[in-house]
Amino acid sequence: MDGNFKKFKKRILAELLIKCAVIGLTAAMIVVIAVLLPCKLCGINLLWVYYVLIASGGFALGGGIAFLLLRTNDKNIVKRLDADLKLEERVQTAYEYSGSTGEIYDMLRDDTSAALGRASVKALPFKNILATVLCGVLALSCTIAVPVIAACVPAVFAQAQGNGDGEKEDPPRPVTDWEWEALDELITYVENSRKADSYAKAGMLAELKGLRNVLSEGVSQSGLGGFVRNTVSRIRNAVSDANARNGVTEEQQALNSAEEKYVVEKLYEIFSLPKPDDENSGNNQGEEENPDQPSNPGGNGGVNMSDVPFFDPEKGYVTVGDVRDEYYERIQQALAEGTISKEEWEYIMATYFADLSNKEE
Repeated sequence: MDGNFKKFKKRILAELLIKCAVIGLTAAMIVVIAVLLPCKLCGINLLWVYYVLIASGGFALGGGIAFLLLRTNDKNIVKRLDADLKLEERVQTAYEYSGSTGEIYDMLRDDTSAALGRASVKALPFKNILATVLCGVLALSCTIAVPVIAACVPAVFAQAQGNGDGEKEDPPRPVTDWEWEALDELITYVENSRKADSYAKAGMLAELKGLRNVLSEGVSQSGLGGFVRNTVSRIRNAVSDANARNGVTEEQQALNSAEEKYVVEKLYEIFSLPKPDDENSGNNQGEEENPDQPSNPGGNGGVNMSDVPFFDPEKGYVTVGDVRDEYYERIQQALAEGTISKEEWEYIMATYFADLSNKEE
């Protein structure tokens, strides 16, 4: 019973571990798909670390439950050996009288050990092999399905949603090479700037790099403005938190705020977005106006954009304020389609205002 019995016991325990591993892997992949699929459908992007943790938890839970259900002991092992090796309950008898002494018992144990020694471990069939194979196939299928879902489900869902609503799908908004370069230059500027303190810089850099990651994954034409404005709001909150720390001097607070203002204005400029009305009104009420910026009305001969005359081929002579929103949508569409570049549009605007100034003189 000693050595010969242990070799069969090791074989059965190895079989148990294989079953638990296969079941644990299947459970891990099923849990990952159960989390990945709804996240992709809802547009939620989780870091790969979370999926690793989810898979580890599913593996531990599935494998642990399988071990509790399939675990065995010596009594069950000897019954299986008698049944599978056709030893006619000799192993069970030797096991029951393992603690007895006497010549008959010694002969019984020796005979059983010899019978086990003559039997090959390979002769012991793998129990429930069909169910184990099917479980392994399921685990393999789920493993293959995970990257397929991650790559294909968002596009398929967006197309199905567009067809179901009967509306035209919102086209993606390509980021131009100039915008990428300008955004990278702004990130580099913040990294190398010595005006803002470390807390304000860290907050602004985190938000700028977060915006870059979002844009690299792709955004819709209508969603770009929202992402940029959300980034602006978080940048302001980060700088506000930095200024609220104990021990920050008023001079440093002013430097942080100035750096925040510059970064925000550059973001609006890079992506050709209009500044919110509350910002413009705030500048008019409490800040000195900059005569170099024609968008700020009044002050030292500045031009009020809303009152600037403009000739529309369809409406005739109007003011910029009358057609601003309509023309802005046309400009954004032209920039997105590539029919006009940002540099060309800036040249047109500069020429227009130069002519306007000459007429006023």
